[in-house]
Amino acid sequence: MSMDTFLDTLAHVEDGRTLSRPQAAAAMRAIMDGHVPEDHLARWLGALALRVPTSQELLGFVAAAMSTAVRVPCRTPPERILDTCGTGGAPKVFNASTLAGLVAAASGCPVAKHGNRSRTSFGSAETLAALGVRVDATPEDEARLLDEIGFCFCMAPSHHPGAAHAATVRRKLGIPTVFNVVGPLCNPAGALRQVVGVWDERLLMPVAETLAAMGSVQTMVLHGMDGLDEVSVTHATRYVHVERGVVAGEGMLEPAMFGIRAHAEPPEPAHSLVEAVEIANRLLDGRDVGARRDMLVANAAVALVVGGHRLSWKDAASMARDLLDSRRVRILLDRLVEQEKRP
Repeated sequence: MSMDTFLDTLAHVEDGRTLSRPQAAAAMRAIMDGHVPEDHLARWLGALALRVPTSQELLGFVAAAMSTAVRVPCRTPPERILDTCGTGGAPKVFNASTLAGLVAAASGCPVAKHGNRSRTSFGSAETLAALGVRVDATPEDEARLLDEIGFCFCMAPSHHPGAAHAATVRRKLGIPTVFNVVGPLCNPAGALRQVVGVWDERLLMPVAETLAAMGSVQTMVLHGMDGLDEVSVTHATRYVHVERGVVAGEGMLEPAMFGIRAHAEPPEPAHSLVEAVEIANRLLDGRDVGARRDMLVANAAVALVVGGHRLSWKDAASMARDLLDSRRVRILLDRLVEQEKRP
């Protein structure tokens, strides 16, 4: 895309008009190739942040991002692989989606957890690293971990190096951008089972429609009505369900559906990496039996169902509790750490 063409696209977006799939793909390719000056990129991202992207725009953005992605060369079929990567941008409580992914992996669902370092400094990458998991593994090592143990972490910048051209502008803007939405749709292992939390409920349908068009086998796109991009234990959680490439329905998840009594207040959030790691260890060791445990169980239950277990929400929650109480999740994590110590 020439700069004149990008400027035409920028004017298009600033006028409030939507992009066609080819226009979106061309603009994203120009950005990922480093051809867009920071001032123009800031205007483009800022204008897009004023509205919700359409599924056609998202499909174009994803196609461009994946065209240069470094893939995970795993043997595990994409139809079996689960990801629990969300958009971020919502208030953070603890690493519920990451720990839910570990629970699902302990049940036998292959999990390729896509993620990045967080603005809080204790997101999925930082917390897993502090727990002893190597988060900068090569794609070949990620494939080995996924195929042999059933879990790997895919550090987004390693698999999507072109996104670095937008990193400085994104930090300066200080708000969620379309990159937050596109990221979870670009799993480098090709995962076709996903639990995607979104910070804004208006994103539920376009994200679901995008994943359906991409051939998702099973997806739940979630937004807690208390503002979280996780399953909530204080309020209902709105969802859109995708199955076999079709938007199959939408509805609400209530805490009672998981056998959980709704809490009056959300769990006390972590405030530092040290606290995030302590919370993770307490949960994995069965030493935290309050609202955090309930929130992990509810999110893990969704991951288990999306991952392929044909269970009711309540039975999936019971399975999650059993996996935690039997220390199977801790054992899985210990195996991952031991693998990372191999020369």
